[in-house]
Amino acid sequence: MEPKHTPALDALVHVTAAREPLGLDAPDGAFVRSATAPGEAMYANRNEKLNIDFGVERLAFPDLQVMDPRVLRIAPGCNNEFHKHAHESLFVVLEGEGEVRVGDRWSPVKTGDVAFVPRWIAHQTRNTSRERALVILAITDFGFTSAVLGDYDRRTRLAQQGDDAAAR
Repeated sequence: MEPKHTPALDALVHVTAAREPLGLDAPDGAFVRSATAPGEAMYANRNEKLNIDFGVERLAFPDLQVMDPRVLRIAPGCNNEFHKHAHESLFVVLEGEGEVRVGDRWSPVKTGDVAFVPRWIAHQTRNTSRERALVILAITDFGFTSAVLGDYDRRTRLAQQGDDAAAR
């Protein structure tokens, strides 16, 4: 499938090819923040039947174009939805312990671990603690994939009845 040439993709290519630095006008301290402090709330999903209880916050930085850092907070004993999306993801476990499912394989994770999820593979994260939230910094290339595909993320989320959601 040939990639779409969207205005967002053309702008990303133009800025990259121009080799001009971004963020020169950002205020002092704009490029540093605490990953454990609450960020800009994006969405949350709770479904008792599927044991889903999580929230996602965006860590905003000036002039982000490709990377999209988000903090995922999963309630004790719960999980997020089994889903897939076009962007790659790195999960850095900031607090807690759990398991990450990539495809059909579950792997244990704890504070300090990093997990990788390739594009379009179904995945899920589960908090194995009954006392503490599982807090994960998810770093994706959402900016790039959305520049190519447009607003595809809504189609991949179970809570939004997405056509590309992995589970119902």
